[in-house]
Amino acid sequence: MENGYELISVKPFEDKRGSLKKILMESQLKENEKMEEVYLLYSEKGSVRGNHYHKKTLEYFVIVSGKAKVALKNLETGTLKELYISAEDNVVLKVTPQVVHAFKNEEAQQLIMLAISSKEYNELDTDTFPMDILQ
Repeated sequence: MENGYELISVKPFEDKRGSLKKILMESQLKENEKMEEVYLLYSEKGSVRGNHYHKKTLEYFVIVSGKAKVALKNLETGTLKELYISAEDNVVLKVTPQVVHAFKNEEAQQLIMLAISSKEYNELDTDTFPMDILQ
């Protein structure tokens, strides 16, 4: 993962009831990786989330509904990438430590995003370091 992030394709299982998307399985984690927190983010038009990086925390993001403008900056290489991800893309965004990440909802539709984190947030022991890369 030279850029510090990875887009993981998800192949939905579909039948007459609808579809099922497996987001993250234990078999995808490396031996020393674990997940401690799962949460949903709801973002209105014009709002920006993230604009920070972590020194230890690994995160996975999935767009559940809507479309996000995503900015990613690898602090080790200085590489900055912007892309759009929507719920229809069927991808999981894996963001490693030392990668600044930010998400913006530019659409009228509310953006709903699922986040999975390897470290439970603790305001007394935070691993979140602000850095603006997306306005």
